[in-house]
Amino acid sequence: MLQAGISLIFFVTFILYTLLGIYSINLHSRALLNRVFSLLCLCFAIWTFAFALSNSYNSSVDALLWRRAASLGWGAAFSVVLHCTLILTEESRVLKLKWIYAVLYLPAAISVFAFGLFGKVAVRQYNLVKTAAGWGNIPLNNFWDIFYDIYYLSFSLIALGLLLRWYKRTESRTKKKQALFLIVSVFAAVVFGTISEMVANSYLSTKIPSMAPIIILIPVTAILYIIKNHGLLQSSDKGKLYQEGIILSNEKHSLFIRYIGIIFFIGSVLNLLHYFFYNEKLVTVLLFSSVFIFMGVFILVLPVMQLSNKTEEAILTVLIIITIIITLIRFLHIYASNIVWPIPLIFMMITIIFNNKKMFLSIASVSLVTVIWSWYDVPELTIQVGMLDYLARIVLYGMCTILAVYINNTYILRLKENEKQVQFQEMISSISTSFVTVTGGNFDEKVMELLKKSGCCTYADRSYIGMFQEGQKRVRITHEWLGEGMPQVASSENGFDSAGFTWWGGQLLQNKIVFIPSIEALPSEAEPERELMKSRGVNSLIFIPISNKDKVIGFIGFDKIVNLKAWRIEDNELLRVLANIMADAMTKVEVEKEMNYLAYYDALTGLPNRTLLNNRLEQAIQLAGRIEKFVGVIFLDLDGFKGVNDTLGHDWGDNLLKQVGERLANCTRKYDTVARFGGDEFLVMIPQASQVEDIEAAAKKVMEAFSRPILINEQEFFISTSAGIAVFPQDGEDGNTLVKNADLAMYHAKNNGKGQYVFCSTVMKDNVLERMTLTNSLYRALERNELVLYYQPQVSLKTKEIIGLEALIRWDHPELGRIPPNVFIPIAEQTGLINSIGEWVIRTACSQNKAWQDMGLKPLKMAVNISVEQFRSGGLLNIVRKCLEETSLEARYLELEITEGTAMKESEYIVGALQELKALGLEIAIDDFGMEYSSLSRLKDLPIDRLKMDMQFVSGIAVDSKAESIVTVIIKLAKRLGLKVIAEGVEKEVQVNFLEQEQCDEVQGFYYYKPMLKEEAQCILVK
Repeated sequence: MLQAGISLIFFVTFILYTLLGIYSINLHSRALLNRVFSLLCLCFAIWTFAFALSNSYNSSVDALLWRRAASLGWGAAFSVVLHCTLILTEESRVLKLKWIYAVLYLPAAISVFAFGLFGKVAVRQYNLVKTAAGWGNIPLNNFWDIFYDIYYLSFSLIALGLLLRWYKRTESRTKKKQALFLIVSVFAAVVFGTISEMVANSYLSTKIPSMAPIIILIPVTAILYIIKNHGLLQSSDKGKLYQEGIILSNEKHSLFIRYIGIIFFIGSVLNLLHYFFYNEKLVTVLLFSSVFIFMGVFILVLPVMQLSNKTEEAILTVLIIITIIITLIRFLHIYASNIVWPIPLIFMMITIIFNNKKMFLSIASVSLVTVIWSWYDVPELTIQVGMLDYLARIVLYGMCTILAVYINNTYILRLKENEKQVQFQEMISSISTSFVTVTGGNFDEKVMELLKKSGCCTYADRSYIGMFQEGQKRVRITHEWLGEGMPQVASSENGFDSAGFTWWGGQLLQNKIVFIPSIEALPSEAEPERELMKSRGVNSLIFIPISNKDKVIGFIGFDKIVNLKAWRIEDNELLRVLANIMADAMTKVEVEKEMNYLAYYDALTGLPNRTLLNNRLEQAIQLAGRIEKFVGVIFLDLDGFKGVNDTLGHDWGDNLLKQVGERLANCTRKYDTVARFGGDEFLVMIPQASQVEDIEAAAKKVMEAFSRPILINEQEFFISTSAGIAVFPQDGEDGNTLVKNADLAMYHAKNNGKGQYVFCSTVMKDNVLERMTLTNSLYRALERNELVLYYQPQVSLKTKEIIGLEALIRWDHPELGRIPPNVFIPIAEQTGLINSIGEWVIRTACSQNKAWQDMGLKPLKMAVNISVEQFRSGGLLNIVRKCLEETSLEARYLELEITEGTAMKESEYIVGALQELKALGLEIAIDDFGMEYSSLSRLKDLPIDRLKMDMQFVSGIAVDSKAESIVTVIIKLAKRLGLKVIAEGVEKEVQVNFLEQEQCDEVQGFYYYKPMLKEEAQCILVK
């Protein structure tokens, strides 16, 4: 009986090792420590299983056979122990050496070969002795025993040394506790195991069976404790969702399959009890129990195989069918047949929760066929139901009850999960709808709403937003919601340094969800995180990373502090929806900020732009009006900025603008506004000035900022600026007026010589007003017939006859009266009206000249002035040709006058245009000759007929000898070039005599005729 009891202890130990190995590999199938530890459990399981069978035999031959089989376990176990210790103590550099594996496992291979596989040698290594408790072994102390003892003791001592070194080296309290437990337990196992296997049977008279596999339960028990309380083995983080129409989630499906595997283990143990109730052979009972164990092991490792749920259920169906058949056949002819008949019903109950019709029909069909076959094989069986049978029935009913309760709870749990899903979806829908309208103004309110709703939905005591700062070295809590009665977590600046929290920081930065169900579940490397959670009273937490542009920028945190309820959310991955909502909201607010920045700030200099300046200026004006203060506007335009762009390029020009913006910002007060108005224009607003002198002092300071050179591309540039100043209220009572008048004053500063500032004045404003009035009126002058031509005759000094007339335009304004050409012609050139006005002048002059010819008057040439803008428009040739054709005037009677500046300074296209005009047959004269810089080489290339001497030189005759000399030179120059000369502004007889003496060809002036209307000119021509 004692022998059977020891055998059963070995078998139960085998079950424990098997379950522990399967548990570790299920916990994390890819973790190296978990894999090696599972291999270690497999070695112990083989060892104890073989010892259970060996100890149950009475024959020494059978016992020896299973002893040799046990060497597969104990022969390799201590190599695996050392390998596992190297991984646990973080000796990764040692494991990177390829030869180390030969050192580790060569002694194991030799031991297994010598004590198990090589028959001739293996048989001679055992000296079995029968005891009341089973088979023991007396050591032979031969070569192989000594080899194994050295291998076993040396590897065990090396493992203890590594654990001791790990204990001293590690700074983690958790790891120190783990190391201490392992050191004590392994040392005890080595000591007691050595006494049991090497000392007791060698020196004691009473022999004992080998107890080493049971003694090894000491470190295994310590490992179980460390796994539970300190997270020794790694666990995989799997968040599983329920699938529509499926009762079990993927995670629950795997869990339920493991429960079925455990049922097989329970069946194995119940079968062992059969030995005591029905007096069967122990070996037979152990072998049948082993079948259940191996089937249970296969079922338990199904979830690790990464198979689909349907494949797992198909394999499970086959194993259940085999179990039903062999169970009913085994117990058909013995008394236990009255107990096992409900087993098929139990398995059919199991199929309900899988919601698999094929699985149910298969098991039900096989069960029915097996029962029918049992009826056929044993049509009648008389049994006596005793107390033990009732106890067995109670156990089966208890299992059925537990199973029914589990299935019922699963259905209820699923209903609750569905309810949770619905509530979660409602929460997400509500938050998503709310965040549709998120803006920078209501962002904080929306985020607090999200934290409150999600915190209540997940049963959290605290929810918050943490944002990474300083290159992800620090976390700042930007928003926080606390459950009712929850104290605010005390922290420096409402955040903490994240550099020391590498465990959860690393997971977050890899965009992984951090879930800590309890402080005890933290791994050993998360000691800083454990201390932080303890210091803040946090029992459990979830971090959901927030990503923006493929970069983790923060997280949503949920803490449990005093709430005893479990987390409401089953799958933490669902919470990523909240993180995505937050990321989208942050992006939207960021875009809004960027748009606002672009709308109110200059992209190049970062200064306020025109829009923001106008807003601030209007506010400053309103305030100044109430408190009777002044507001100054300084309008700045850089002098010669185009030269910088042309010399260094636009990139360096932009660099200059940035530096100018920085200087202006540095030389003004904090409450002043420096804005970039556009291009190279800047504007400075001086609000709430007590007197105008304060504004002038600010202007001087601004101008002084340009006294220092600006360094661009390692070159110094001295750049100046012209500034105009307008002051509220005298220069305008609104922002637009002030800016306009400051701009007006700036142009006056440029005209005065640049590099200075000028205050806006009443005269400036009046001139602008007058100019604006003239500009507006000029657009309607033609259609209202306000323009009129005057004609001034040109006289030959030789014959004293009229040889031509010059058409002179005048503007008779209905309100302002006669407007001289020097006033409105520049306006016409700037507005582009000069083209239409010029065409009207040519057509009118040609038409009048032709009309006089048709009257029989002597044909004369008609001179018309042409502006440079008419050349630039590109249509002058066509206009002249068209006017000549429409009026039928011969081209030789039309003369076009251009100024000297136009002829000498404009680009080559002017020469080409003059040549095309000359080709029509008309004459070309240079007006105001002598007033501009003339190039003789350019003069000889121009297709001109006449030089028109400026009146300034004519007025100097008989007054200034130098003027007389210039007149003489111009006449002689024209003669040498074959050109005729006409003198303008001749008003005195002495001037006529001098010009006649110098052989000037023609004159024009008041001495002979004033400009006159066509009627008066006609009368003179008729005479």
